[in-house]
Amino acid sequence: MAEQVIAKVLTALAEETDAAIAEQESAVEPTFYDALAVPRISILELLRRWMKFSGAPNEVLVMAVILIDRAVAQGVRVRSVSMHRILLAALVVATKNHVDRVFCNQHYAKVGGVDPKELFRLESSFLNDIEWNTFITPEAFDGVCKAFSRKMKKSSVRSSSKVSSTSSS
Repeated sequence: MAEQVIAKVLTALAEETDAAIAEQESAVEPTFYDALAVPRISILELLRRWMKFSGAPNEVLVMAVILIDRAVAQGVRVRSVSMHRILLAALVVATKNHVDRVFCNQHYAKVGGVDPKELFRLESSFLNDIEWNTFITPEAFDGVCKAFSRKMKKSSVRSSSKVSSTSSS
């Protein structure tokens, strides 16, 4: 369930940026994170794949969101064509920062669907973009967890109201 909420939040962030750029009706310079096209794998599928094959605990997902927020605050533009690569870099950094025993980058690259050299460049660029600020306070972590918890409750209320209105028909 947490993966679904995080995927919705990240997808919405990318779509908001895409819409804002479309309103400007001007060409946007591609960034290092931009892929040639939006990957076929969804953000949710990427998160589930990461959790299955990285050995990382759920806390890493929240940490990655906090790190992405820091990157955005530093001017990194999150769009549909860049979200997967930014998320992958954030997941790698969060995992390495939080987990005692990590895999090598070749493993993480395979999980993320990129070349190991590309993953190294993504990770390095991301660390530079967040100014190597990987420390996350307990307060920041708890704040994001509470926000996601509220979002999950809203989602479950909407889902249960849809089910009850469907079953009463």
